[in-house]
Amino acid sequence: MIQLELGNFRISATHKSSNAKNHIVLHSSNPKEDSKIVKPVSAAFSSGMAAVAAIFLANPKCRVLIPDDCYHGTTSQLMNVLNHHHGIDYQKIDTTDESAIKEEIRMHISDESTRARPLVIWLESPSNPLTKVTDIKKVCDLVDMFRRRNDKHDISITTVVDSTWAPPCITRPLQLGADAVLHSATKYLGGHSDILLGVITTSPNTPGGIKLGSVLPTVQSSIGAVASPFDAWLCLRGLRTLGIRVERQCRSALKIAEFLDNHPSVAKVHYPGLKSHPQHEIAKRQMALFGGMLSFEMETEDMAMALAGGVILIKRGTSLGGTETLIEHRASIEPLDTNTPRSLLRVSVGLEDADDLIEDLLLAIENADYIIKKS
Repeated sequence: MIQLELGNFRISATHKSSNAKNHIVLHSSNPKEDSKIVKPVSAAFSSGMAAVAAIFLANPKCRVLIPDDCYHGTTSQLMNVLNHHHGIDYQKIDTTDESAIKEEIRMHISDESTRARPLVIWLESPSNPLTKVTDIKKVCDLVDMFRRRNDKHDISITTVVDSTWAPPCITRPLQLGADAVLHSATKYLGGHSDILLGVITTSPNTPGGIKLGSVLPTVQSSIGAVASPFDAWLCLRGLRTLGIRVERQCRSALKIAEFLDNHPSVAKVHYPGLKSHPQHEIAKRQMALFGGMLSFEMETEDMAMALAGGVILIKRGTSLGGTETLIEHRASIEPLDTNTPRSLLRVSVGLEDADDLIEDLLLAIENADYIIKKS
């Protein structure tokens, strides 16, 4: 067993060769705690996408409300596999619009053909790549209201937050009322771009969390999507520096966002820390820091591509949350029906000096301007 103490919590990674089970368990280390108290259930998976699949498989033939701006891997899994082969339906909605969520829940409950099916409300905050911030507490309070109104019926609604972009030192969805929180630990939790790992933790305080926690270990062991012990150990190593890494990344991201926001060649910047962000006030309440991820739009796709090809210190890559700063033309790797603007670039801010990163972007923008105008 590999074990790491973090404040009032203990994280353990264990491997049993006899039955090939690997897991991370997160729970209070208070020796005086009541053994009758329901504890959070945490499970580590072989990847973030394996964790995503486990949640949907734990809710057979469910309906899923998914953000209209969301990690494309999640929507692709639903569209290409779970919808066609496992009877799981999904509907894209703007999760920043409370009235839209309320209406979808009302329609689900009032329709006899869907009422008996589990409903999974999938939240991603900030969203990938447009950094939309969903008011997690407001959505969870709304779900609680529907649960109370329909307590005589067997209504199953589960709120899940993919908080990969906002690790625990930024946002804590379970404290805001979510039933479960998911992290692609490949990203910030590992923090060094050298692991594949997904983590789910369910709430011990909500009906949906308790229900999901009771079946999640069975789903995990049955489908074999267990984490590698070595990856779990590397993640524990990464967690030791999570706080200081993320603090620097967030500080640099804000500085870069402000630089881009003031540059005449940049059409639009998406970052929750900017006062111009549509959900800035929600972000101030919900997030301890504004995150190390940002995206921005140039005037044209050609300009964006020229900029991405002109950076030197910043590397082109599709991952995030590591020590190195990465930039990518997001729409190039997403499905054709993506909502991502073709002129958008996504940036994962690393640990380099912020002024060096700004200088790299400035030179790339100037070179891109020159190339586009010359052509």
